[in-house]
Formats: sequence, C-alpha cells, structure tokens
Amino acid sequence: MSIKSELIKLWNIATSPSYRAARAPYRAFRKAHGGTTPVQFSRVQPGDVVLDIGGYVGDWSDQMTTRYGVVSHVFEPHPSFANAMAERFAGNENVLVHAYAIGSEDGVLELSDQANASSALIREGPTVTGMVKAFGPVVEGLGLSDVAVVKMNIEGGEYDLLPAMIDSGFMQHVDTLMVQFHKYGPDDVARRDAIRAGLSRTHVCEWAYPFVWEQWARKTPEMT
Repeated sequence: MSIKSELIKLWNIATSPSYRAARAPYRAFRKAHGGTTPVQFSRVQPGDVVLDIGGYVGDWSDQMTTRYGVVSHVFEPHPSFANAMAERFAGNENVLVHAYAIGSEDGVLELSDQANASSALIREGPTVTGMVKAFGPVVEGLGLSDVAVVKMNIEGGEYDLLPAMIDSGFMQHVDTLMVQFHKYGPDDVARRDAIRAGLSRTHVCEWAYPFVWEQWARKTPEMT
C-alpha cells in the first residue's frame, strides 16, 4: 500500500463514522483469524496441490508447504514480485512460480505499482505491465485436476476469473476456496452476490467477512 493510501485510510478512520463502520468486517476478521492470510485447513494432506493466485512475495505458499508438505502453484503477474519469488524458492520443488495472472482469456495487464495492493483496476501512480493467460489452457497445461485449496487475492481480478472457474466446472475439483473480494465501486456488491450464487451450486460458505476474506468448502455427497 502506498504512503498516500495509508494516510487517507488513517484520516478516514479518524474522521468518518461510515468508514469506520465499513471497516467492521476487517476488525472482526482480525479478531477471529489474526492479521495475516489464514493457513488453517483441516482437510489438507501432504502431497496435495494448492493454488496461490496472487502470490505477491510468496509468504502464504511458504507457510503452506512448510506446514502441510503440499505443492503450491503461485501465480503473480507483477514482474518484480514474480522474480523475487523465483529467487526465493529456487531449488524448492514444492513451490512453482508462474510469472503471469490467470483470467478468462489471454491479455496484458497494466498494474498499479502499489506492493500487495497492485491492481489492474487502479490507475494511480506508476504502473508496470504483466501478462494474463486464459485459465482453461493453463489448467490443462499444468495437469491440474484435484486441488486442495485455492487462495485468491487478485485486487478485483476475481470478478473475471471466478466466473470462468465456475462455468468451466473446475470448481467441482476444488476442495476449499479462500477468496478476497474487492469493492472498488457500488456494482461490486452485485457482482460478488452473483459469484457467490454460482459457488453455492458446488460449495458451502464456511465463513465470510464481506470484502475481506471468505472461505468456501466443496459440498459432500450427502449435501448435494
């Protein structure tokens, strides 16, 4: 997050009751799960495959592979972050870094250069260029079938990627989805609702803190 964005956030917390109310889900999440991306998954087993979509610097993948002995595919379109992870995990066969984003189709992303808040939906300040590859061919090329956990934090890209994953039927092969929806405008409320309706066909929501983090688990045969 940029210094300017951080100062704006602090000012809003101090002066705006409505902003403080909007931050309530984040405070509740921190109280229940701490201040970092959750890594507690009761069903994950050694050798399972997880997808770290929006890897940033790779901390989540590092914790998951250390804790559970899983194989993590990390997707990160920001060139600097992807290169840093490639160096960080050099020689670690359990972390596979892919220097691109995945979405509904191939393309190019102009990303705001704001550390872990870098986004194709923000055009403030300096930018970098990243690559996006269509989800279907990536899944086929990597031989991905059953996935234990998908962790997704892609600064608005979830509104493009998740419908593609749902419509293709791939979500039926995902045991747990943990996603951070982002709210850049009023339409994002309805977009999130539509995606959640699609997810509910194959998964149940285990917990949710709107526009912070939420977790979905694949339905068992008894639930379908």
